[in-house]
Amino acid sequence: MSIMKKSCCISMAVLLAVSSLTACSTSGSPSSQAGGAGAKADAGAEQETMNISLMVPQYAEIGPSSDSALVKKLNEKLNIKLDIQWVPGASYNDKISVLAASNSLPDVYRIATQDYMQWRDKGVFLDVKPLLGQYPNLTKHLPEEAWMELNPKDAYYGIPYYGIPHLFSMSIRKDWLDKLNLKMPETIDDFYQVAKAFATEDPDGNGKADTTGFSILVNSNGTFGNAAYLQGAFGLGNDWALKDGKLVAMQAQKEELKAFIGFLRKAYAEGVLDKNFLVMKSADARNKLWNGQSGIQLVNPNEVIRLDIPNMKKNAPGAQLVQLPPPAGPNGIRATQTDGMGQNKVVINKNIDPKKQERILKLLDYMLSDEGYDLIKEGVEGVDYQKKADGGFEKLETKETGSLFSINFFRRADKGIQLHKYHDQEYVKQVEQWLNNNDKYDWPNYGLGLEAETAAYKKLNLTTLNTKWMSSMVRVIAGDAPIEEVDKAADEWLKNGGEQLTKEVNEIYQQRK
Repeated sequence: MSIMKKSCCISMAVLLAVSSLTACSTSGSPSSQAGGAGAKADAGAEQETMNISLMVPQYAEIGPSSDSALVKKLNEKLNIKLDIQWVPGASYNDKISVLAASNSLPDVYRIATQDYMQWRDKGVFLDVKPLLGQYPNLTKHLPEEAWMELNPKDAYYGIPYYGIPHLFSMSIRKDWLDKLNLKMPETIDDFYQVAKAFATEDPDGNGKADTTGFSILVNSNGTFGNAAYLQGAFGLGNDWALKDGKLVAMQAQKEELKAFIGFLRKAYAEGVLDKNFLVMKSADARNKLWNGQSGIQLVNPNEVIRLDIPNMKKNAPGAQLVQLPPPAGPNGIRATQTDGMGQNKVVINKNIDPKKQERILKLLDYMLSDEGYDLIKEGVEGVDYQKKADGGFEKLETKETGSLFSINFFRRADKGIQLHKYHDQEYVKQVEQWLNNNDKYDWPNYGLGLEAETAAYKKLNLTTLNTKWMSSMVRVIAGDAPIEEVDKAADEWLKNGGEQLTKEVNEIYQQRK
């Protein structure tokens, strides 16, 4: 299951330190123990400048610093002084653990799923649910489903860092289809025939057997990658399926698994499935697309037009990459990769001055208002972009990228999070069309987030359980074990902890209905 990976890198000392945060306040104010941000602020609170520490992960681009034009505007609007730490994404989770161990967590910060669930019930994060009536933009621009993910029934300890549920698309080389006189595949059988032709009929015309049909990934946590459209087509659940009112783990869906794994087994034997699938990484799969070795690939619509297609054309100027609707399975099911909307969170430190908690909520609420969202998504006019004589906009070259505040920290439920007013409108329409098409093929995870709340999950090493199950799937796909091995692996998964996990997940599911 891909909802979460069980955190095992946090030491007991860190956990004890985090737990101890419930007994002390960085502000030293006893009022912080009673009512949190719900306590009525002093009449002059808005006149008081609040120093607020904020931490956010940073990747390739550089985000706005504490003295940037964008942050100055936020400071002026909210009468605050933001102290922003941009921490390299690769070490971000470790940084949070270190700060927790020293009782010095920031006032507000983004947190990953596994850490959120590790500390959610330890008195570290402010419950914002009782306060939301005062901050209408938070509920207006973030869907209820995202709030509910990973939160207990009666509390919201984290505010959703919105994730696009149907972000990724399947794509296909239309020029290869045309060269081989093939139509866009509609069904799984059509898909197989097209993929086989791509692998065996020299679609690039170079006279070499150097192309593949399709590939999947085997992730380190024991799940499949780049395979949602196939898993869903064969009736497998997105981690959890719903049958007769009860949740069933994907790993235990024997008949659907045998159909799916059998399909991959045949494809592997006939050279349609990439022989290197077991060691493939996402970057490897993308490179094969760019290099003209594969013609069917999972892509991000925000990158396909500006990155994938131009890089493909370097090797094949006539390359045409178009969106591939998920092929219909035996029962007509079409599925696209579907992820949670609120699996990561923005959290507010429970143990700071309630006045500061209120100001942070006002900041977050402002960020989702029309004015505030335009600021954090587009940046500052004259710094990040400027208006042209024709009424359009153009991006300006800056050292700090203003829009990173919305990309990496907090944003509305906005599918167009990476689309800006300075982008070419034809490009915007194309990306929006890809994203809108994805929404037609939802592949629901009926137990999303529930497993992390079970006692069984806390005892299990779910990654170990899943990777053992996956090793059996791989052996069957490669022809090293009979198809009956699927039944045996499902039984072992249930016996070694999956059955108890399923029982507890269903108990929570029934309570939440």
